Amino acid sequence: MAQKIYAQGHGEKGSLKWLPVSKIVDALDEAFYATFSNVEPCGKPMLLALDVSGSMACSSIGGSCITARETSAAMALITAVTEAEHEIIAFSAPARGCESHRPIYGGMHGGGEPGITRVDTSPKMRLAEVIKRIESIPMGGTDCALPIVWAARNKLNVSGFITYTDSETWAGPIHPAQALRKYRDGFVAEAKAVVVGMTSNGFTLADPNDRGILDVAGFDTSVPAVIADFVRI
Repeated sequence: MAQKIYAQGHGEKGSLKWLPVSKIVDALDEAFYATFSNVEPCGKPMLLALDVSGSMACSSIGGSCITARETSAAMALITAVTEAEHEIIAFSAPARGCESHRPIYGGMHGGGEPGITRVDTSPKMRLAEVIKRIESIPMGGTDCALPIVWAARNKLNVSGFITYTDSETWAGPIHPAQALRKYRDGFVAEAKAVVVGMTSNGFTLADPNDRGILDVAGFDTSVPAVIADFVRI
């Protein structure tokens, strides 16, 4: 956040302005990547599912200058660097593509079948590159059961399903809690799921009787550690 505010040459509040010094901008940028060494890996197979809807680019985290899209991209990059076993996917347009030369978008309002796109990330990538890659993926649904259904269809072993969205959290044909129970029966018995509504005023998707599902409403610097502890235990 400090890097972004300093680089833009003016504060978020008030009229203070300045001419950014490139060496300071670079130093703050490098500081972000240096913090990765402080992250304690979860050490279990993780699947991150990123909402790529347009609202992610204009939803701010806690009233800051950081958007939900930037935050989800940062978490994807951190996961790529720190977790040995991970898969990163995005809710995207369905694989059947276009009909009558018009894109078909899945989801609650778009019709069609929601689809999933793998997000190819590398530990050597920079955050701006990850954001650009996410922005290039066509928008799709934010059905929070999709990552679990997709993992089961592809026979993936996942201990933690982590979904990052803004406030667009909803359940489609199958509820996330039901999808998780079916996945546990066929694959990883102790699999857990976390849905992070980073700008949500409040929502609930978790089954209150299932200790393996966590809803997170909002986002701050403590959330990643809470998620890792939840999946690890």
